[in-house]
Amino acid sequence: MKLKNIILLFFALLSFSLIAQRAQVKIDTNAILIGEQVKLDIQYELPIDRKALFPVFRDTLTSRIEIINQTLVDTILSEDSGIQKLHQQLIITAFDTGYFVIPSLPFGYLQDGDTAVAFIKSDPLLMNVFTVEVDTTKDIKPIVRPMAQPYTIDEFLPWILFAFALAVVIFAIFYFVKRRKKNKPLFKKKEKPALPAHEQAFLDLDELKRKKLWQNDRLKEYHSELSEIVRVYIEGRFEIPAVEMVSHDIIEELNKTSVNKEIIGKLHATIELSDLVKFAKSGASALENDTCWNNCLDFIQETKQEAIVKEIKEETEVVDV
Repeated sequence: MKLKNIILLFFALLSFSLIAQRAQVKIDTNAILIGEQVKLDIQYELPIDRKALFPVFRDTLTSRIEIINQTLVDTILSEDSGIQKLHQQLIITAFDTGYFVIPSLPFGYLQDGDTAVAFIKSDPLLMNVFTVEVDTTKDIKPIVRPMAQPYTIDEFLPWILFAFALAVVIFAIFYFVKRRKKNKPLFKKKEKPALPAHEQAFLDLDELKRKKLWQNDRLKEYHSELSEIVRVYIEGRFEIPAVEMVSHDIIEELNKTSVNKEIIGKLHATIELSDLVKFAKSGASALENDTCWNNCLDFIQETKQEAIVKEIKEETEVVDV
């Protein structure tokens, strides 16, 4: 009775060991065309307390079966069942026809505290590789060219950017050459806004006084500049083309405005004296030179103030209405 129990216990343990530790290799199909790819699933199950040694693959299974791709070994631990499962998938193919054997794969394991490696093996598989039958009675057809694919924006983008950069460079060269031919700077300076007519005239009168032209026997130049300053002011202030008009016509146009006639008379005397100095080469005393400058200053000051009063008056009339 005791011997029988021992034998039953031995077979029970052996049966548990075989069930708990298993290596299995499956293939999607065992018949493929030459060069066709097929999946090979490899599974290895063993108890958690054992160290698994999974087979390592390179680029071939045999001299006739090539490995195209392989996944990493995936390990799943099941605490409830006490089993660990290892899985890997290979993509294989063959470029010869015939029947090829996928050999048994060795799977090793180590017991805890044991240094000796034990192995189990998977079952071998058979794979049939055949080729497409060719009808030799028909003519050989030319190789079909690759199908044309539509272009994408990513393919055109580098050429678009290159064309844009080239256009910018050509424009820059053309602009540079054109500016150099005209003896102009490459970049235009931002012009300052023009001053009001009376402010510019005051600045010009001060500059003329600092030059001391008539004191240095440059009488004609002094009266020419003085006449030019007042003419430019009249043109800017009253919109009368005084720069191109004769003195008599300028006074006539001013008399049509509301400017004080006395101040116009002083300006008339100044312009006439300037004309005599410029064209008749007449002389002028120091007092006359200063008087002419003061008459121009008074005229600008008087008309400038009148313009301000007029604007205030117009705004007041608009509010009253």
